[in-house]
Amino acid sequence: MKIGVCVSNRYDDAVKAKKYGYDYIETNCVAVADMDKETLDKFNNIGIPVFAGCVFIGQRIVGKEKDDAAIDEYLERLFSKADYLGMKYMVFGSSGARKMKPEDGLTLEETREQIADFLKNKVAPLCEKYDIRVVIEPLRPEECNVINTVPQAIAIAEKVGSNYIGVLADLKHMMCSDDPLEDLAGYGKYLWHGHTSNPFPDPSLDKKRIYPKNGDEFNQDDFFIPMMKAGVEHISIEADLIDFDTDAPEAWEVLKKYR
Repeated sequence: MKIGVCVSNRYDDAVKAKKYGYDYIETNCVAVADMDKETLDKFNNIGIPVFAGCVFIGQRIVGKEKDDAAIDEYLERLFSKADYLGMKYMVFGSSGARKMKPEDGLTLEETREQIADFLKNKVAPLCEKYDIRVVIEPLRPEECNVINTVPQAIAIAEKVGSNYIGVLADLKHMMCSDDPLEDLAGYGKYLWHGHTSNPFPDPSLDKKRIYPKNGDEFNQDDFFIPMMKAGVEHISIEADLIDFDTDAPEAWEVLKKYR
């Protein structure tokens, strides 16, 4: 198991992630698409793999606001720069891009069909061209009203029918959607990547999820063991940041046993 950490486009934290022992970093796809060559080279020269990227797309891919030409331009720019960084996985959460809006007049099934069409006809060909996989991320109902559970994401991946389109499991979103963690062990065909956190932060912190630390209420075994049984080989920390210099090394001490 490889353990990574999401750093968005924060170069200094990417450098620190290498120092703290992480196997890779997960960056922000929208930010990568806008990076110039100088910035891309800075990330390439850190010495830690830019293995994955989340926040796949910021523009609408369903409904009346969908702009196919703009989507195509963005995706080609993203994939070419992700390839330059050596990225292997990109995470399609992007709630704003895919959630249903009343003004679109689409049913839930029609929205999911448009998502599958987007992945099959626009994303999968670029995945094949650049040898990069995209994983569908189920999000909690407060963020997305279309894909909330791992089985729902798998159903869309099955419709796409590409060896490059799979699914991610995010611990916090699963807990919010009552998506059973023990079921993860049986999803090996499509389950390729994961996000972990402490999903039960102190309410006084006003955080949705924070970095795992020793003594947390949640036992990471409950997530990592079924993920490993499913054959998942890499999981990133994705959580609200308090202080990277404290959070990242403490989380590494909790998670390094799963390597």
